[in-house]
Formats: sequence, C-alpha cells, structure tokens
Amino acid sequence: MTGFAFRIDSWPLKHPFRFAGFTITDLDCVHVRLSQGAVTAQGEGVLPVVFDVTAEDVRRQLQSVAEALARGGEIGALCAALPPGPARNALDCALWDLRAKDSGQDIWQLAGLEAVADRLEVDETIGLASPAAMAAAAKASRHRVLKIKLDAGQITERIRAIRAARPEVELIVDANQSWSADLLVQHGAELAVLGVRMIEQPLPRGEDGALRGLACPVPVYADESCHTSADLPALMGLYQGVNIKLDKTGGLTEALALARAARAAGMGVMVGCMAGTSLSMAPAYIIAGLSDWADLDGPLLLASDRAPAMTYADGTLARFAPALWG
Repeated sequence: MTGFAFRIDSWPLKHPFRFAGFTITDLDCVHVRLSQGAVTAQGEGVLPVVFDVTAEDVRRQLQSVAEALARGGEIGALCAALPPGPARNALDCALWDLRAKDSGQDIWQLAGLEAVADRLEVDETIGLASPAAMAAAAKASRHRVLKIKLDAGQITERIRAIRAARPEVELIVDANQSWSADLLVQHGAELAVLGVRMIEQPLPRGEDGALRGLACPVPVYADESCHTSADLPALMGLYQGVNIKLDKTGGLTEALALARAARAAGMGVMVGCMAGTSLSMAPAYIIAGLSDWADLDGPLLLASDRAPAMTYADGTLARFAPALWG
C-alpha cells in the first residue's frame, strides 16, 4: 500500500509583494509525501490568492484521498479524480517523483521529453509600486528578462521608468485582469515601442471575447483564463499564447497536455508559478523545455526555501537535484 501524508505550511516572504488588487506577505503551500517500501517522494501546491481556493478546500480534498486509500483505493486514480488545483498538483507531482525514484528512470524519460539544459533563463518579477520604485527594483535585478506587474494606473509611466533604468532588458507585462479593452488599445502601441514582448491577461477572465478582432501590436497571453487544455479551444483566435501554471492545471500531467496542445495549435507557451518553494519550481522546470519564457522566480520572493534548494545565478535557474524531486 502507498503511504500518504500531507500538511499545509506557511512560507513568509522577504518583503510584501503587491500586484493588481492584492498584497501578500506569506504563502500557504500544501506538501504531500508518498512512500512505497523504502522510496519516499514529495510534491507541493501553492494556495493561490487570485482564485477561490481555500486551505479548507485543500484539506478536504486530500483527506478524501487518505480515506479512500484506507479503503483500498488506487493512488493514481484518486489523484486523477481530484479537481484541478493545488491539492491535485501536490499529489500529481509527488506521484511523478515516486515513479522516477521507484523506477530509476530520468523524469524526462518518463515524460517522453528530451532533457533540458542544466541551467535555464528565468525572468524576475517586479512588483507593483511607484514608477521610481519599480525602476529601482529593475536596476537592482541581474536578470535579462523582467516581468512587470501593472494595474490600470500609470501604465506607460511605469514602463518608461523601467526602460530608462534597464534599456537592454526584455520586458513582459502582467496586468492580472485589471485592464479594459480600451486600455489595451490605448497603450498597446506605446508598449510595443518601449519593447514590451508580451502582455499577460489584460482583461478579466470571462471577458476574453472582447479581444476578438482587437488590434494590439504586442502578443497577448492568457493566464487566469487558461487553467487546463479544456480551456484552450475557447481561447484560440483571442490570445497568442498561454501561461501554464501547475497549480492551475492540477499537476505536471495536465501541464504537459496543455503545453503540447498549445504548441499543436500554433500558440506560444510560458511556464509560470504562483510563487512557491523550489519544490514547486522543479516540476515546472520540465515544462520550461516546451516554453518561450520561464517565470519561475518564486523562491526569490521567500525568506527561506526547502532543502536542497534550486539555485539562481545571474538570471538563470539550475536544474533541480533528485534529492529534491524527480
């Protein structure tokens, strides 16, 4: 029988982090541990502040798994029956870790992929603040790619200040559903001139249809509007790409399915995170091999990390150690 345990931990941030509509000071992460004989495995899910998923929801879902296991249920089937979200993400990634360690196979072999590089380029997120403060944060960053959090105010002022501070960097903008179609049209041309490469989720989820036929010179990617591959057909023709987060897909299994479906549809792919520790970044590193951008800077926001932590240096992230995951 597969051993199963879970807990929810709180991880304080180094500093409060602000984006459209939210300020966070710590993260709640669910940790799942599986065991089979002498083999132990783990996975993590992050309780997202932008979606209506509570710690009680996660506890209830994983407690139902524990009870079903005690009645003789099969762990893989129980995982697949969970709804997409952090609980299934933690369990699904723990299952991938268990299979890799139990079989001795490389995680990329199990996923049917070629192994990616030992280091990959990742962006750094600049939280919402005054133009001057955001420019100072950009100046202090050693990353070549910066993801800029924006709301509906001072859009071009903030980007102009950041561009003046870092004329050489590649910029991505994340509006976190805070714009209107009019704002997108109004600012799109200047953002293109300022070198913004992509705008992430400008409109609220459910208002995606307003993008149809809309003229914006900067590619637009779906985040909150795209959770799983089932969402993809409704987004085609509206967005040029999708941001894949394992806490939305409910794990690596569905994240792989979404990445492959998006690529087959000719759409761009970004892999992102809801912040999180290195244990959240490790499975997302697999998706990075199928992505145009990797937004995997979550541990950089935290006051501490899991061990053995993944390492960041000069805008790159080193491949995880099997002792952590995979």
